[in-house]
Amino acid sequence: ADGQNVLAGKHAYSHVNALSSAAQAYLATGSQKHLRAARNGFGMVRAQSFATGGWGPNETLSAPGSGALGDSLTKTHSSFETPCGAYAHFKITRYLLRITRDTRYGDSMERVLYNTILGAKPIMKSGYGFYYSDYNDSGFKFYHNDKWTCCTGTFAQITADYGISAYFNDEQGGVYVNLYVPSRVSWPQGKQLITLTQNTRYPFEPTTTLIVSVRKPTEIPIYLRIPEWSAFKTRIKINGIKAVMENSTTACFCPPPGEFLCLKRTWKDGDRIEIEFDMPTTLEAVDPEHPSLVAPVHGPLALFTLRQLPPRLTSQTLLSIKQAAKGSSDWQAQTDIGTLSLRPFSAIKDEPYRLYLPIES
Repeated sequence: ADGQNVLAGKHAYSHVNALSSAAQAYLATGSQKHLRAARNGFGMVRAQSFATGGWGPNETLSAPGSGALGDSLTKTHSSFETPCGAYAHFKITRYLLRITRDTRYGDSMERVLYNTILGAKPIMKSGYGFYYSDYNDSGFKFYHNDKWTCCTGTFAQITADYGISAYFNDEQGGVYVNLYVPSRVSWPQGKQLITLTQNTRYPFEPTTTLIVSVRKPTEIPIYLRIPEWSAFKTRIKINGIKAVMENSTTACFCPPPGEFLCLKRTWKDGDRIEIEFDMPTTLEAVDPEHPSLVAPVHGPLALFTLRQLPPRLTSQTLLSIKQAAKGSSDWQAQTDIGTLSLRPFSAIKDEPYRLYLPIES
């Protein structure tokens, strides 16, 4: 609660769950101390997370400034305790999002969804389950040696969380769209039922469509999470017409990144909201102590390299990564020795891969 990082050396999953207990203490009692502990602690965990959103190599939280994340890339294949960690991550971000309405918690939840748990191997009938995401320099997907581990149980729980974390509501009858996933949510408003249906292939395509169903025209606010990573060409349309965003100085078509954008109007049956995200590609260093080991990230997607690396890589090469085709899960960049192939974690099967790449300083 005082902003002191006391997490080094602690078991990662247990202590992220403890932060959820602190958030629940605030919800039950209004204790500001517990809310500060939850927010500060989660900020400390995020500050030492991989580009996938995963944390805790060997299930242990590291000391700030130790370079432990970068060092782990050659020392362990137990990078992130995936089903358990994703379950704990969804829980704390859901609580903090409810309390603060800060979109950064939705952004963090989204990153863990697409880059960790959606890439987990399915549980086998024999009981073997997916335990660790492997971010080692010679990474691969594997089943744990033990049957019915803790991650086997949390795998089912995190799957249920996709739905309960996609939308939130408030006392004014508004709905907050947090996750851009194919889905439908309904809630009562007066004597009628309002339904919002979302159709999307996000993040493989940078668009989503929301369709409003109402029995009679109704005024409600619909809030859209505009990710902090979204760039200036992100656009919103309502029934095919660009929505104008009002700010203090001018009217523009640019939704502010890192905020919930409020669309308040009288909605009619069949009204359509279309979002087209401007998804930039960025490079994220594994930690400050290893600035030349970077992971390419496109929007919310961390991209893993397949096959052999070229002898020389530059930041310009990685920033030039392009999708092989619209909606494809294959990405490519041209190097001195040919094409560099990349995929998100969910599209990798049994082939070896690498997340962090050495670039010339």
